[in-house]
Amino acid sequence: MNATLLIWQALTPVHSGTGQASAGVIDLPIARETATGFPIVPASSIKGVLRDGRTDEETNQRYGSLDAAAKLTFTDARLLCLPVRSYRGTFAFVTCPLIINRLRRDAGALGLGLELPDLPETLDKAHVTGNTLQHGGKVLFEDIDLSAFECPNAKALANALAQYAGLGESFKSRLAVVPNDIFTFFSETATEVAAHIALESETKTVKGGALWYEEALPAESLLSSFVLKELDKNGKPVNFDAKKRSPLQIGGKGSVGKGLLRVVEASGG
Repeated sequence: MNATLLIWQALTPVHSGTGQASAGVIDLPIARETATGFPIVPASSIKGVLRDGRTDEETNQRYGSLDAAAKLTFTDARLLCLPVRSYRGTFAFVTCPLIINRLRRDAGALGLGLELPDLPETLDKAHVTGNTLQHGGKVLFEDIDLSAFECPNAKALANALAQYAGLGESFKSRLAVVPNDIFTFFSETATEVAAHIALESETKTVKGGALWYEEALPAESLLSSFVLKELDKNGKPVNFDAKKRSPLQIGGKGSVGKGLLRVVEASGG
């Protein structure tokens, strides 16, 4: 089986929800991993958008049918970098050692040798690539301030991720690796939450009881996933056409421009 790493970049806010209302403050939350609480885009959403309701023979071979299993296997798109407001540099692409280590591990298990350097976790420091995000030797993200620490491995990581995602110097200068616990806090508090209302059709006033809050991954978020390709009857990996259809619209509110994601086949066959 042939595996390919996919990098997803949110061009607009993305609401990939759970399909269920929440009892919490946010009525329509986004999907999250059970263990970490990090946002994800479920593989079923990716597969459904790529299939786009088609039932021709080639589509059935790629994505499956009632009579045969799919030749393409998708994994959930996990959060790779979260855009977080910064006192300097406007915003940072924030990630953490846990995310990088899991990506390296999963890629290795699938036979992909990603060049992702190791960055040990620190309790109160952020690994940065330069002075773009720094103010007085610190970085100030949302309401958290951490000591800034420049190291070669952070630059190597920024270069590798920029190459895989097809990004430039703006990404490299804004990458920050924060402690796992700090990233967990950002993943819960730095998402986009918007209030929505419904109007009475005749009076154009707010309908009683029709206020709800909807969560979304902010624009510029980066996610990573894998697609596993089985061989066709000619002994070649099944063709994967996501790049031709990029950007893709995933999740709700598509008619108002939400859910647009650019996808790059970063590494693999």
